[in-house]
Amino acid sequence: MSVEAEPLSGGSAALRLSNSRAARARGFGRGRVWALLMVDIVSVWLALAGTYLAAEQIGSKPAVVAPGAVLAVMALVLTLAWPGVFMAYGLYERQTRAIAPRSLDEILDLFHALLAGSLALLVIDQGTKWAFDWAVYSPLEAAMFLAVALALVPLGRTCVRTWVLPNVLRPRRALIVGAGPEGRTVQRKLEAHPEFSLQVIGFVDDERDKDVLGTHEDLPRLIDTLEVEWVVVATSEPTNELLNLMREVRRPDVHLSIVPSYSELFASNASIEELEGIPIVSLPPMRLSRSVRTVKRAIDMFASGLGLLVLSPLLAAVALAIRLDSPGPIFFRQKRHGRGGSVFEIMKFRSMVQDAEAQRHDIGHLNEMEGSGPLFKMANDPRITKVGAFIRKTSLDELPQLWNVLRGEMSLVGPRPFVIHESEQITGWAGRRLDTTPGITGLWQIMGRNDIPFDEMVKLDYVYVTNWSLWWDIKILLRTIPTVLGRKGAY
Repeated sequence: MSVEAEPLSGGSAALRLSNSRAARARGFGRGRVWALLMVDIVSVWLALAGTYLAAEQIGSKPAVVAPGAVLAVMALVLTLAWPGVFMAYGLYERQTRAIAPRSLDEILDLFHALLAGSLALLVIDQGTKWAFDWAVYSPLEAAMFLAVALALVPLGRTCVRTWVLPNVLRPRRALIVGAGPEGRTVQRKLEAHPEFSLQVIGFVDDERDKDVLGTHEDLPRLIDTLEVEWVVVATSEPTNELLNLMREVRRPDVHLSIVPSYSELFASNASIEELEGIPIVSLPPMRLSRSVRTVKRAIDMFASGLGLLVLSPLLAAVALAIRLDSPGPIFFRQKRHGRGGSVFEIMKFRSMVQDAEAQRHDIGHLNEMEGSGPLFKMANDPRITKVGAFIRKTSLDELPQLWNVLRGEMSLVGPRPFVIHESEQITGWAGRRLDTTPGITGLWQIMGRNDIPFDEMVKLDYVYVTNWSLWWDIKILLRTIPTVLGRKGAY
């Protein structure tokens, strides 16, 4: 489809469009900033109140505290000061510059901001003690506040970004340059995340398709006529003409994002350097030393052992429900490929009828992942039992894999453990996925689960293995929680 539009009548009309779009962008940015600012203040005050009450309960409050009027003035000052501290660390500025700002990605800046504010309160405490013999804030309270606020502030920001902003603010209009595989992948990921507040209105490409709105040369006109606020360049074949167009459309009222070449190799630990004016993306060497593996294994053993102990009543309840629902074993065991190509038996709660594997050949033509590798998936598989449908949606069927983790056959985070005949079709560079232990969760889990194709799962596994870090594991684990609770891609 091609969009035909009347040319703009003179420079004044173009200027009016540009000013209007810039005003909307400023309004959108202010809306996001104000929403985050308010939730930050509420979260900080909840943390302070919780810290104060906890300090009273454990008897760490001193006998002489500041008068009520002084505390009221300090409360007002703190309400105004905390947004200033967060602003100094850039926690509001990036909200309008990034496509996908996430609370976990800014956790280090949040920690530094909260630490700076907490230390400032300690300095005030020492000053009031010296001048008036009043107590305001103790070192114990500072440590307690930091721990509570570091949980509440990211949680509040996540809630605002996920549930409030998408339902309140009008999404920004986005145009993707490049209708090839890269552009289609960007479209799918943006549409899967309404919290990003980006509405893809179409593509620009010299190769016409049903949703291509025009050629590269039409880009400046389309930006004005369609009131585009964000342009995403996702083409693997940049030209000098396209480069000149990008320079032309990079202006105050339009955001420009570029998907770099070889993006499938990159992860969050890639760094951008400058070589005589040329930006260079550098990837760290893959390091999975013995000490690193020891740390990862220690975390796996502790977390899986604790999980099995704490969740034992739930595990027993699920086992009983499976036993009462349908005949057959409680657990489903299947051979999978592990680290280095070793073979192990994965454990899950049985969610299908007893002869499910035998029935697979009869319903093979119903595979909803046809053309995406050897995977077999159906959203409404007739072999799934009533209890099985529930435990699949809630991911309870995965819990017995904690036993695999405890035994060292799996890890909490890692590549997807494919069935043997699926894994044998992964060769070449993609075989690096077997350099580390497979996991209960991973990048494939938090980025779509069963909704992403086989080829992309393999690429995500490669990116994980070749860019591993302990902090990345922690982020994946934390992002797995809302993914499981949202039940997205679970069937």
